[in-house]
Amino acid sequence: MKYPWILFDADDTIFDFHRSARHALVATMQDFDIAPKPEFVTVYEQINLEIWAAFERQEITAVELRRTRFEKFLDAIGEYRDPMAMNTRYLRHLSATTFLVDGARSLVEELLVKGSRLGLITNGLKEVQRPRISRAKLEDNFEVIVVSDEIGVSKPHAGFFGHAFVKMGSPGKKEVLVVGDSLNSDIQGGNNFGLDTCWFNPGKTSNITEHHPTYEIEKLHELISLVHQ
Repeated sequence: MKYPWILFDADDTIFDFHRSARHALVATMQDFDIAPKPEFVTVYEQINLEIWAAFERQEITAVELRRTRFEKFLDAIGEYRDPMAMNTRYLRHLSATTFLVDGARSLVEELLVKGSRLGLITNGLKEVQRPRISRAKLEDNFEVIVVSDEIGVSKPHAGFFGHAFVKMGSPGKKEVLVVGDSLNSDIQGGNNFGLDTCWFNPGKTSNITEHHPTYEIEKLHELISLVHQ
């Protein structure tokens, strides 16, 4: 096979994070007696996107991420609640979700049957990602699971991939393919570390960044032919 090792991003590659996050946010707003208006959801999603981008650039810590996003959200919608309490409840709801991207489970199962070795690499928070992986019954499918919150460094930084490689037993870089939906964390990080990369782009989004993947796929099952050439 062309790539004995495949490193998968978690959110929006294996897990349907968009669906999971909306589910958790609506439940959290209801818990705190805030009407889950569609415009409120949109406001939160934009704030959360900006906060996570700052986290990936290492401009803020995970602790600041947990606090800041709901502070900004509550300010934006003119509601007064405890932002840390809301964040805690949101993470609890999010950790209970097991929504997967279409075809993710069957892809993982087929790759394992064909002899691939799999890793899961995520910039998520440990109190969310570990329970989700376990509840989705995916834990045993991945030999290596790296969560940025547990090691203190996130994608795209080289230290994240270096940590993963140590856990993998330091395979040759040509034996590894990184698969993910984010050009700025998965593709940039893999490229910078000297790995081939595959951009999962189900929305057919134009790439206006300077980060160019080795491959691009629209559906997960397309990966099979790339890996087992």
